[in-house]
Amino acid sequence: MKQKDEENIFFQASHLMILGSYTMLSIILAAETLLLDWERWAVVPIIAGMVLAWVLHIWQKLSSVTRLWVYSVEMMLAFFFYGIHSTSTFDMALVMTVIIMVYTMTGQKALITLCQVTYYITFTYDLIMMIMGKAGFGSLEISRCILHVMMVAMTGWIGRSIIDNWNDVMGRSHEEIEELKSATERLDNFLANVSHEIRTPVNAVMGLSSVLEKEELPEKVTDNIISISRAGHRVSEQIGDILDFTEIDMGKLHANKENYMINSLVNDLLTQLSFTEDYGLDLVIDMEAGVPAELLGDSAKIKKILWHMITNGYKFSKEGGVYVHIYPVQREYGINLILEVQDTGVGMSEDEIDNIYEKFYQSDSGRARTAGGLGIGIPIINGFAKAMDGVLAIESVPGEGTTIRVSIPQEVLNHAPCLSVTDKKNCVVAGFLGFMTTGHPKIREYYMQMIAHLSKGLSLAFHRVQSREELEKLLENEKISHLFVGTGEYLENRDYIEELSEKMNVALVVDRGFKGAVGKMITRMPKPFYGSQVANFLNHSFDARTLLGEEKMSFPGLKALVVDDEPMNLLVAKGIFETYGMEVSTAPGGAEAIELCSLNDYDIVFMDHMMPGMDGVEAMKRIRQNAVKARKDICIVALTANAISSAKEMFISEGFDAFIPKPIDITDLERVMKHVLPRSAIVYTREEKKTIEEAQPSEIVSESVSDELSGLKAGGVDTDAALKYCRDDKEFYRQLLNEYVKDKKNKAEELNRFLAEKNWKDYAIRVHGLKSTSRMIGAGTLSEMARELEMLSKAGDGAMVAKKHPALMEMYDNVAELITGCMDISVSDESEEDILEFEPEGGDGT
Repeated sequence: MKQKDEENIFFQASHLMILGSYTMLSIILAAETLLLDWERWAVVPIIAGMVLAWVLHIWQKLSSVTRLWVYSVEMMLAFFFYGIHSTSTFDMALVMTVIIMVYTMTGQKALITLCQVTYYITFTYDLIMMIMGKAGFGSLEISRCILHVMMVAMTGWIGRSIIDNWNDVMGRSHEEIEELKSATERLDNFLANVSHEIRTPVNAVMGLSSVLEKEELPEKVTDNIISISRAGHRVSEQIGDILDFTEIDMGKLHANKENYMINSLVNDLLTQLSFTEDYGLDLVIDMEAGVPAELLGDSAKIKKILWHMITNGYKFSKEGGVYVHIYPVQREYGINLILEVQDTGVGMSEDEIDNIYEKFYQSDSGRARTAGGLGIGIPIINGFAKAMDGVLAIESVPGEGTTIRVSIPQEVLNHAPCLSVTDKKNCVVAGFLGFMTTGHPKIREYYMQMIAHLSKGLSLAFHRVQSREELEKLLENEKISHLFVGTGEYLENRDYIEELSEKMNVALVVDRGFKGAVGKMITRMPKPFYGSQVANFLNHSFDARTLLGEEKMSFPGLKALVVDDEPMNLLVAKGIFETYGMEVSTAPGGAEAIELCSLNDYDIVFMDHMMPGMDGVEAMKRIRQNAVKARKDICIVALTANAISSAKEMFISEGFDAFIPKPIDITDLERVMKHVLPRSAIVYTREEKKTIEEAQPSEIVSESVSDELSGLKAGGVDTDAALKYCRDDKEFYRQLLNEYVKDKKNKAEELNRFLAEKNWKDYAIRVHGLKSTSRMIGAGTLSEMARELEMLSKAGDGAMVAKKHPALMEMYDNVAELITGCMDISVSDESEEDILEFEPEGGDGT
């Protein structure tokens, strides 16, 4: 246990005070010894003792109490030498009084006793010498002796009383501090518990309101429902803020380290911001292409930091908008990821900047408040940044806006740029962009900065024109492959732009609220207009047949093997691939895939990345080795959840021919197939639209299925998002739900077993599968819970996994029961065909 002098801040200066007093006494004593011709040999030990005291203080090897006693003993020896000379007999009391008052600061009553004992011994020695020397010793000398002795005794008593009073005060203060800490902890726990309890009904409000928004209701009712939905999202955000703040305040916040891709982080952030009130302001996302594609850090906290920085800018800006600049600064350990957000708001004074780090502080607090919030946004940003060894800086000018900058150290896992263009040679870009609908000059400046950074980062020339005449002149001299058009420019030159869209790739940068019709060959690019959108558009090759939808692509007779440990993923992939005429086999893991490839000749293999036992990378390499030995040529395509341009380089570097993001998007699938397959394997056929009368009975969805989906919607399942994965095939969606429920028992048992065994690797793989399949059927909340547990299990945080696991299983049970009730699915009704549906399938159906 630490001594009181180390715990009490008021006594910390005592060491320097003692050393200072000792140094002064030593110097004066040495000078007096030489001047009064005392024992000159004593000068050396006096100075040596003083030097030793300073060496011990600087060295700091001994404990503070030990050092204090060493200083004190040396000082008392020096005092004894001073006092034994007859000229100092009646001066000692005054010197000792000063020394005792200095020692009062140490809080050590024993040291005061040492001072008094030293004085009494020295004074007694002087009296004996006076009597033995037969010096005059009258009533005056006696009264002086009594006075000096009483003065030292009284000074010692006063010093002890001061120390006792200080100890009493500090003892009460410690008790009060502990009580305050306990009360704060109880309050934080209360807030956390209340927030958790409130979150459940709020999620129900949000889910039901989102369902009602899609119903055909009177306009006034729809507006009210939208208001309810926004209010629900706002409450949900504030609940999350309270939980984050309590973790920071209680000192329980810790940063996780996980692989993440910055593009995915920004895409998720923009989805989250779509539910946030933007007050009619512009948002400009300027992410430089030089940011590494894959980093190691806490992506959830980085996303939350950006969310708070952006929403804070919204709240305090009446016009204009918010500019987000994300860029790297190279360091030996990787990079410093810089998150910089500027707004066009009211700004802050220096005093407000100093106070804004305090919790619950708001620069316009009081009755005149104009912005909402709890006043904990900046403390959360600061707390998250510190947890990741980052720093926060704020610059602001009243009336001109505020810049918030966060620098976070990150390790780099993939140095490839996060944005890239594959065919730079044939990519010639032009922009018919004047940002005519943007009234604030700073926002136009922000857009220009973003375009300049993109042009430099992608190593592409960007030709910007501001009128139709300039565009026509540019087209005469340059062969433009991609054209970006602003909403205002499009509305003024609609026919001309649509004519150009038949000759080149045209993207319309759509302003918020624009609901007008757009030419069928024009790509809509809704704001916020940002780098990932641009890079994806530039990587798209113009193909009039595909854009017009005149011809349908198919791969008849192509033998394909799909490898995935999730039966639902196999079901979805098989269903999609078979519509293209492929002969599809499936394998539930890497080992089974290797065996099937050795027995059958496949034209293409679609390989999942993350699987138990043997992951997709290892399985791919073994299949390649076997194919080389057998002198076979096989195409292997990776399946990944990261649909960004830089993921391609990552998987190709491992040995894959290409990659397709999950959930499978038809555009991505067809683009990859055209790239990896020979022309002879691709067949284009013209497809005419069918009328209702021409449709086959199996193509007409029964009314009962729609009713079942309505029941799922009411229970919080996002069926609209799920149907996108199923290409709007409701019967196919029903099959997925059926498979989800039937797979539930085995998956739950495995999760419980891996938890009991503390097998975090397999637990992470299984909960990753639950995350994927839950998202596929529209169970977003369950998917998010599974994602959190996946990150915790990957980090080896068994205590948190064990704590959160019961809630995950309860939610899993609820979702399965909801599906069973709404879809009339019998869990025990498993035919032999269902059981064998996802056993390894040979190329010949064996």
